[in-house]
Amino acid sequence: MDLTQNKLTRAEWESLEVPVSANERTILDMISTGYNNPDVCINETQSLFSFIKIDISNDAELFLYKTYFESTISKIVNKYGKDTPLYEYIKTITTKSTANKHIKKSDIMRIKNLEDNINVNKPFIYEFLLIELFDKLLQNLYKNNKQYSFYLYTIIQLNKANIKNINNHVMNVINVIVVHMNEFVKSSEIISKAYDFIELNKFILKYEDKTLFSHQKQIFNMFKDDNHKIELNRKAHVRPMSLLEDEDEDEDNNGYCVDDNINIYPKLIMYTAPTGTGKTLTPIGLSEEYRIIFVCAARHIGMALAKSAISIGKKVAFAFGCDTSSDIRLHYFAAKDYTKNKRTGGIWKVDNGNGTKVEIIVCDAKSYLTAMHYMLAFNHKSKIISYLDEPTIALDCDDHPLHKIIHNNWKLNLIPNVILSCATLPEMDELQPIFGDFRNKFNNNINTSIIHSVTSYDCKKSIPILNKDGMCMLPHYMYENYTDLYRCVQYCMLNKTLLRYFDLREIIDFIKYINEEKLIDESYLIDNYYTSTISDITMYSLKDYYLLILSHIEHDNWTQIYQHMKGKRKYRFYGKRDVPSSGVLITTSDAYTLTDGPTIYLVEDAHKIGTFYIQQSKIDADIFNKLMQKISFNNDINDKIDKYERIISAKEDKLNDDESLSKKSYDNDKVSNETITILDEITKLQKKLHSVSLNPIYIPNTSFHQTKWTPKGIVHDNSFMSHIDDETSKTIMLLNVDDKLKILLLLGIGMFVDTPNMKYMEIMKRLADEQKLFIIIASTDYIYGTNYQFCHGFIGKDLTTITQQKTLQAMGRIGRNNVQQDYTIRFRDDKMIYALFAKPEVNIESNNMCRLFNCDDE
Repeated sequence: MDLTQNKLTRAEWESLEVPVSANERTILDMISTGYNNPDVCINETQSLFSFIKIDISNDAELFLYKTYFESTISKIVNKYGKDTPLYEYIKTITTKSTANKHIKKSDIMRIKNLEDNINVNKPFIYEFLLIELFDKLLQNLYKNNKQYSFYLYTIIQLNKANIKNINNHVMNVINVIVVHMNEFVKSSEIISKAYDFIELNKFILKYEDKTLFSHQKQIFNMFKDDNHKIELNRKAHVRPMSLLEDEDEDEDNNGYCVDDNINIYPKLIMYTAPTGTGKTLTPIGLSEEYRIIFVCAARHIGMALAKSAISIGKKVAFAFGCDTSSDIRLHYFAAKDYTKNKRTGGIWKVDNGNGTKVEIIVCDAKSYLTAMHYMLAFNHKSKIISYLDEPTIALDCDDHPLHKIIHNNWKLNLIPNVILSCATLPEMDELQPIFGDFRNKFNNNINTSIIHSVTSYDCKKSIPILNKDGMCMLPHYMYENYTDLYRCVQYCMLNKTLLRYFDLREIIDFIKYINEEKLIDESYLIDNYYTSTISDITMYSLKDYYLLILSHIEHDNWTQIYQHMKGKRKYRFYGKRDVPSSGVLITTSDAYTLTDGPTIYLVEDAHKIGTFYIQQSKIDADIFNKLMQKISFNNDINDKIDKYERIISAKEDKLNDDESLSKKSYDNDKVSNETITILDEITKLQKKLHSVSLNPIYIPNTSFHQTKWTPKGIVHDNSFMSHIDDETSKTIMLLNVDDKLKILLLLGIGMFVDTPNMKYMEIMKRLADEQKLFIIIASTDYIYGTNYQFCHGFIGKDLTTITQQKTLQAMGRIGRNNVQQDYTIRFRDDKMIYALFAKPEVNIESNNMCRLFNCDDE
């Protein structure tokens, strides 16, 4: 993890100008808009009205129904729905008067002109999708095929989407059959197939609304409400500058003074939400009305926020490695005073001393106080938010260089609005000393500090936990003693972020068994519990229901339940000969289990694991020796090239240091001739370099590799493989790094390690960002600074001292993308799994937070 407190590099500056994707831009605009409209909702799915863009009227609606939908619906109902209320209902629409009587001729002409376009785009027009699902629903109902429940559930969930101007006649037809089927379809029918209906349902995710997360809405509403109060108080305390008598009063941007004792309602917000749910982007919305100081110990996170903010025109400044405010740098958008380039007319030189326009300043921990004073020079403290990202970073150890910085920042902080944002924070009762310290610091005669807790439990994905044997771990598999189980369930109820790691398939099997055997009080059986509507059956509600029935099982029934469930539990993976596998042989027989995207392997000793996977790749000895010979030969050539390049560099430095213009001119000709000779030698050497590559049979998840290693030689299309271009491979081969890093790259494996070769790390970061690596092996120090998307993760068995908080942070690297795929988190030591489901005896992060977030000297 990059915890260096240094200034931005040229490469980092240039990366800020790379635009985000159109989809990301839509999300960022929504977050920005969402501050003033928390209920903002975006759904780009088009209805037929939206597609053809004509005036909406009852007559136009009926005309479109009769022209495009009536024939298809009537055919479906006449074939499959004669025994349903639909048969009579569609007659009421059919008998309606001709619909084109009051439609504009121009609209009729437009519809006719778009006829071909409408037919081509039917798959993308919502009503045609509904009718397709409606057809499947009635077909299965007619054949008494229970698959009808899938289409019923899908239609019900799609009806929650906010799609504009759907044809009411189509919707009424759909609603008639939904109401009819709701009368006899039981919740148990849906739940028994919930994994297919929810996790594997391509329709629901594709057409669902884009909205703010609940935690973002809470944060925005808190500051909007307080901002209104602040403005009222500001008006009561503001006087024209000509009346000022107290030199200590602050000037605001409008030439008025605001007394320091204004009621600014100091706020400390403990902000907890799972990784990948927009927590780090929340400052973009807050910056609509407040100025943000975003403090990131891991600069990668701060740079990602800055790039996103700049993409939608936010004014951003940077304070990295700052000793004074003169070290702060403004992005062009944030510049108020600047010099123009006479040739291009663009900005040439920015006055970084004027931060009037800055909306967000991104800084490292070392530069926080400098950034704070900089922002206070242009804004009243009541309009600034200090946003501390991942405040538990480096707090899992007794001592760390960051500790002193963190303590000093808290002690000298002058900003009364503070957000501590983290995927995992200690419980509120463990942090009471921090709250007391905050109140003492900011309270005065008229102020009351507000301590808020904003907690979110995103549960749109299942990311199963697998043990060292490759078997799924859930509370009902883990505790033979019911008292231990009950204690675990109570802990999970208080820490529902763990629900994300409950496998829905295993939960459904458990729920079905309990209900079929009626091993719980009748009131908790499925069809008695889910009594309102099928739409209430969601991934989150099912996992909540799972905890509920676990907590209400009769003690005497538990032994039977435990033994039954343990007895039928299956291994998740099987090797070449259909032998159960732990899933750890990821360069050979288990490679196919790593699906959909890259994998991260978190360990203490990354080099040891790297060496293990080179050995386990089963590369033929002769091939491996020839490979190493080529690499060794290339290394020798590269050493000679390096020597020549150092000679050229030394001569250029000598030339640049020479103060005599005439001598400089003379030496320039002389050096050029020598340089040409040396460059010729370099070219000759480069031609001698051997091409280094591996046979595809050794590269995980190529078709050749899978044919050799998967059960029955089946090639799985969703198994993920690396995509490293030849140019990148050549560059790595010529770097001065350990030879095993080069071998690993040929296998598609990169390593995040402390290495003096920064170029290697930059290439690894780029490949990770572009999802071109098969696996990244890294120490846990990198988890806070890793914002990449992974589908699978390993937690190494050498992480014996990892804390519960840090384990959850590590797990948070998995499943960050916006689609439901096949995720897993594979632990190499089962003790770590049990530690997740119980309150730690000693919480070192909370102890360190209470020690460092304190105004008293340590």
